[in-house]
Amino acid sequence: MLDACYYSLIERTDDGRFIGWVPDLPGATAIGRTEDEVVHQLTRSMRQHLHDLLMSGQQPPPARPAEQLPSSEGRQEVRRLLLIIG
Repeated sequence: MLDACYYSLIERTDDGRFIGWVPDLPGATAIGRTEDEVVHQLTRSMRQHLHDLLMSGQQPPPARPAEQLPSSEGRQEVRRLLLIIG
């Protein structure tokens, strides 16, 4: 597996849970009670998504720089994290 770096967005919902997703890898999402839980789930989800792409002969999509990520307009963005999969 190749090394890959993608930004994830994590926000807190009104009911106190955390949700996270990787804008450049549609389907790589996670929901949890804590940020740590979401980061762990996102890492697994990213790894599986990248594995599936490679096994089907597709190239992983390019990662956007942080300044090109979607804005948090109207949402309670908690943080942007660079997740590294090796």
